[in-house]
Amino acid sequence: MKTRLALLLLAGIAFHACKTNLDEVNKLIHRENMPTMSGENMQMWYTDSARLKYHVTTPRYDKYDREERKYEEFPQGLHVIAYDTAGIVESTLDAKYARRADNQNLWEIRTQVVVTNAEGTKLETELLFWDMDKEWIYTVQHVRLTSGDQVIEGNDGFESDQQLNNPLFRRVTGWLELENQP
Repeated sequence: MKTRLALLLLAGIAFHACKTNLDEVNKLIHRENMPTMSGENMQMWYTDSARLKYHVTTPRYDKYDREERKYEEFPQGLHVIAYDTAGIVESTLDAKYARRADNQNLWEIRTQVVVTNAEGTKLETELLFWDMDKEWIYTVQHVRLTSGDQVIEGNDGFESDQQLNNPLFRRVTGWLELENQP
């Protein structure tokens, strides 16, 4: 009799301990904060008039499509290749994190951002905004532009076309190799 009573008591405790409260589970997983779509090792192509403009690869892609928040997120970084009208690579972009607002083609790109144009000019920063429609990049943080032996730094930001052809720096410092002229 004591054995049966002990087993019943143990079964009751075990059953009570396994009881799941759905509200508690929902609080833990925050369904409203989860992406509506996710993917791993994704490749995306952005085109304009059937012409390839950008090829994006990422280890992880999350899309949030709720009324109050609509954006795409690349939490593990991305690699972007930009093509000119002839289909030739004009620049690349690499970063550890990126986010694109859904209703606009404005990107926020962060952490070890590197942009390289077809001539090998390299831009490095920790925060970069990229307007895909205007093909314009800018930042308000420190930026370094390396072209051959020349290094230019903008301590309060920078802006340029995405090919790095027309850079504008704020609070400039740098190292330039100058040729002696007679």
